Amino acid sequence: MSDKENEKHETDIDLSDEGLDSEEVIELIPESPIEEHLEEECQKSKELFDRLQRLQAEFDNYRKRMDARFSDAAKFASEGILLKILDVYDNLIRALGIDFSKDPKGAKEGIQAIRQQMDKLLTIEGVRPIESVGKQFDPYYQHAVGTQNDPKRPDGIISEEYQVGYMLKEKVLRPAIVCVNRHESSNNDTVDEENKTAE
Repeated sequence: MSDKENEKHETDIDLSDEGLDSEEVIELIPESPIEEHLEEECQKSKELFDRLQRLQAEFDNYRKRMDARFSDAAKFASEGILLKILDVYDNLIRALGIDFSKDPKGAKEGIQAIRQQMDKLLTIEGVRPIESVGKQFDPYYQHAVGTQNDPKRPDGIISEEYQVGYMLKEKVLRPAIVCVNRHESSNNDTVDEENKTAE
């Protein structure tokens, strides 16, 4: 192509301000409002999702720490009471080292002192005996292993205690093992009356 032909094909771009009015403003066409709102909501959603993930990770870490603490607490919960029992045990070993034949009174006093020490320890820990003899039988507090028929005593009253029961604060730690007074005639009469009524 010749230079003349190139000149015909070239387009001159005039970048000067001569052709523009100074008051003419170029308007930029904004994105549609729906797209802007969608973009804002997407950003909020991402932020909330990130926050949720962080909170979930923090909660998982917290749960793991609490599980470890509870595990340790359960593992070593009896440590304090065992240290106190070891004091009583040491005194018992010392008492057994005494020659009972040479000093029976001193040996008895030593055993009584150990019992007092054990009673004090149980009281401090909230353990107390269940009073049973002469009381009405209650299967929550007592376990009956036998009965006897004493017409002089009321029916259902505990006549003997074979093993003392204990409470730990408001909970039965160990029920008492007892023998309960039962009037056989009253039970048999009731059964006979029910049988006669059924016939």
